[in-house]
Amino acid sequence: MKKSKVGYLIIAFLLVWALAQFFFLPTCSAEPAYVITESELVTLEQNSTRQLEISRKLALELQIAREQQTLSDQASSEAKLQIDQLQKQLTDVLNSSKKQEELQQTILKSLPPSAPGVLREIGAKINVDHYVTGISYGVSRRIGSKYIGLRGEYDWQDKQADVWVTYTY
Repeated sequence: MKKSKVGYLIIAFLLVWALAQFFFLPTCSAEPAYVITESELVTLEQNSTRQLEISRKLALELQIAREQQTLSDQASSEAKLQIDQLQKQLTDVLNSSKKQEELQQTILKSLPPSAPGVLREIGAKINVDHYVTGISYGVSRRIGSKYIGLRGEYDWQDKQADVWVTYTY
């Protein structure tokens, strides 16, 4: 008989629990219901439409910005290539210029100087009546762009010798 009392007790407990679940819990856990008026619904729809339009515009602007960035990246890479090419050309021109300079220096060294460092002169003293009456010899040294020298003369008709200091400009 003890077993039947425990069984009835368990059945009674489950029945009370099931009734409590059915009647009391749905009212405690139920979420409150919202009632929206027609004007509020229209306002929500307008706001939603505006937000969708703003979202579309932003997506379009983002796409345009990405395209511009792609073009900018391409232009940047082309500019870098041009810079590299110009630097290579500049290096080639500098090397060529150095070679030309060295060649010019070599040519200048091999050429005789345009104005000699020492001038020598030999002269004859001429008289209209007696033809050659004397002789002269001179040496001049270049200092800067001018010449300073010494010349000696001898006149055998008068048996006279002269020395001259000369300056040539």
